[in-house]
Amino acid sequence: MIIGRFLSPSYHIRVLKLDKFKPEEIVNGFRRRGAHVSEFPRDIDIELAIESFMASSYGDYVYVLKFPKGRLFLARHTKRLHEKKWPNSGRYIARDENGLKRFLLREVSRKSMVIIEVPRIIIWGAVWWLVWNYFERYPLGTFLLFFVGFFLDDLSKVLEYFVLGHCRD
Repeated sequence: MIIGRFLSPSYHIRVLKLDKFKPEEIVNGFRRRGAHVSEFPRDIDIELAIESFMASSYGDYVYVLKFPKGRLFLARHTKRLHEKKWPNSGRYIARDENGLKRFLLREVSRKSMVIIEVPRIIIWGAVWWLVWNYFERYPLGTFLLFFVGFFLDDLSKVLEYFVLGHCRD
């Protein structure tokens, strides 16, 4: 939350895994609240489908609705929508349209997810390598890592935000 306020993102994204709900009920609820909802088509190019969703809708709040049997809906609204019955799920922020597109590609395609996750793994690898080298020389630093660990997590989120265009909120 603090990172989101500090970075002032353009988009707030929420991924909802709604395994216990019927798609028609949830989608109609989103539409009644004024959200633009569209089912993600699997028969056309993934990037084209995401770009058409982004071009045909507007708003700062994007929702990825995942249902059983691989059904996926994308929703977009100008206001934050929240329901108490929704399961705890991933909350993300995106810096710009490119970050939003990259995030949506990661969510809908396993192949794109693997390609997009490589820079994130490199960022985390660099952070852990630096920490490991430092604490190998100074064993007492392990005690300090407990206190600095929260800062390192926030630092890695900021790096992901600026390098990838999106990160976990």
